[in-house]
Amino acid sequence: MKYLFFLAHPDDEVVSSGGTIRLLADQGDEIIVVLATKGEAGEGQTDRIKEFKNSCEILGIKKTEVLSFKDGGINNKQVWGELELTFIEKIEKYKPEVVMTFDHSGWYFHLDHVGVSIAALRAMQHAKHKTQALVFMLFHPPGTKLKWPYVYQKKLPVTHVVDVRSVIKQKVAAIMVHKSQNMGFLPLMKTGLMNREYFQLALATKKGKMWFKESKIFKKKPI
Repeated sequence: MKYLFFLAHPDDEVVSSGGTIRLLADQGDEIIVVLATKGEAGEGQTDRIKEFKNSCEILGIKKTEVLSFKDGGINNKQVWGELELTFIEKIEKYKPEVVMTFDHSGWYFHLDHVGVSIAALRAMQHAKHKTQALVFMLFHPPGTKLKWPYVYQKKLPVTHVVDVRSVIKQKVAAIMVHKSQNMGFLPLMKTGLMNREYFQLALATKKGKMWFKESKIFKKKPI
C-alpha cells in the first residue's frame, strides 16, 4: 500500500508516528512524506532539512518533498487556497491509498499543523484520485495537559493503536538526528513509556475500513 503523509515541519515525521512508519516500511509499504515548510523558524534551521533526510533514511521513507510555505506563517487564505491546491496536486501525483496527517487540534494547537490538517482533508475530498482512508496522527506532548488542562479532551479520539516496541530503537535514533530541536520527551521514550502510537481513522471507504480491520500493524481500539 502507499501512504502519503502531509506534515508541516522537519521532525513531524517521527514524533507521533515514526515507529509506525518503520513498521509499514518493513512490511513493504511505500511511504511518501510532503512537508509544507522547511522549518526555518525553529532552532538550528540551517540543519533541519539534512536532519529530516537522515531521519527518513532511518525510518525507511523513500520519497520526500519539501514545499516552500513559510514556517509559522500558514494562514486561512493559504489553507483554503494554495496549500489545498498543492496537496491536491500531490495526491494526483502519488495516488496514495491512505493519506495521513495531524488531527485538527494540531497536537497542541500549532497553527501550521492545524492548517496542514485542514488542507489535507479538503485536498482528499476534492482530488480526482480517490484515496481509501484518511488517518489522523494523535499526539499530546508530555506535560501539555497539565499546562493547559482546560484546552484538551480528557481522552484522545483513538480508533487504532500501534505497538512500536519492536522498532523503538529506530524511532529513538530518528529523533536523535534532529539535534537542532529540543526533544524534551526523549527520556520518556528511552524508559519505555511511549511504546505506542495513536491514530484516528477519520474517513474511510468500505475497502479502507476493511484494510484497517485486517491490518497486522494498526490494532483497533474499542471506543
